[in-house]
Amino acid sequence: MDYSHETLELAEMIAETCTGCKRCMKDCLFLQRYCEDPQELFQRFLSEGLEPIIPYSCMFCGRCAVVCPLQLKLDDAFLSIRRDMIKEGLPLKQLKSVELHQKLSISKLFTTVNEGK
Repeated sequence: MDYSHETLELAEMIAETCTGCKRCMKDCLFLQRYCEDPQELFQRFLSEGLEPIIPYSCMFCGRCAVVCPLQLKLDDAFLSIRRDMIKEGLPLKQLKSVELHQKLSISKLFTTVNEGK
């Protein structure tokens, strides 16, 4: 997998800067499930990559940056990883239902206007 310069730069910055204080992990079930701390996660990403489901599990709530004493934006890094995966054509079987939901949610069949009658 070829990751963009932006993705690698974000990952390297987190891997080198994160102190492992785990404040971001307190309320984040995603981080609790997939890593010991963000520094370890991004070091792993840089050395061996990640399973595609990991970057797709971030909800982009931004809480990590709010509580981080260094204001590291993990969500920006995960978004960048996702973009690179999409460019490489890496679909996720686990997300097929989301794709169907997105298609149906804009279908004329399911988007009628209620005129309040």
